[in-house]
Order: sequence, then structure tokens, then C-alpha cells
Amino acid sequence: MSINSIKRLSVFSTIFAFSTILHAVVLAAPAPSSVSTPALTTQTSPASHQRIKLTNQQRLQIQVARQQRDKDIEALLNTSQDTKFKAAMQSRKKTMTVLQSLDLNQDQQKKVQSIWQAYKLQVKQILSSQASQPTSNPTAVTPTTSQPITK
Repeated sequence: MSINSIKRLSVFSTIFAFSTILHAVVLAAPAPSSVSTPALTTQTSPASHQRIKLTNQQRLQIQVARQQRDKDIEALLNTSQDTKFKAAMQSRKKTMTVLQSLDLNQDQQKKVQSIWQAYKLQVKQILSSQASQPTSNPTAVTPTTSQPITK
């Protein structure tokens, strides 16, 4: 009988140890929180995901501004960068992603940033004219947020 009691005691102590460890693991796991980090709230603000109804004229103005932005950027690039830029733009990759992959020097980065800022200002002006114009033939567009170019 002493062997049976030792087996029982061993099984009981093993179960107790596992349940204690499992309980500690559950308590140590981070609780899901509804509070998001500040970095996430600034990047995913509701305004950046709001659908905007544009007239065909506004859509065309933004398209022209985008084409001018791309031409201005292409003028800054050397031959190999220009080739990569055009190929990536043909495959419909995001402009900021493409620019980050081009290994721009500091002077190019500064000029691209100023071109990008001018483009953003132009788009804001086009979007602000939305309130003053009637919305005939509206087209839904989701505005994109820009990111600084970093290496």
C-alpha cells in the first residue's frame, strides 16, 4: 500500500504543480485593452479613412497635380533611379514606398520632400474647394496619408 500512496501523492503533486503554473501563466499574460497606443491613433485617425465625394473636375485636378509631382520627382533622379521609379510606378506601387527604395541622397530627399509638401498643399486646396462647389457627378476617393522619406 505504501507504493500506491506514493503514486497517488506523485500524481496529485504533479497535477497541483501544473495547475499552479498554468494559473501563473494566465495571470502573466497581458490583458486585452481597448486603449490604443498614441502612435496608432495618430496614423489611423478617422479623418484619414473617411471617404470623400469628389466631382469629376476635382478628380481630374488631383490627377494632374499627381502627374506634375511625379514629373518633378523624375527630374531629380539619376538614370538608374529614374528607370526604377518609372517601372515601379507602371506596376502601381505606392509612390512613397518606391521613393524609399531608391537610395536617394540627402539633397534629393530634401527636394522630394518639398515637392511632396507642395503636392499635399495643392490637394488640400482642391479638397477645400469641394465645400464651395456643388457635387455633380461625385466620385468616392479615399485620401492617402504621406510619410516622410527615411532610410
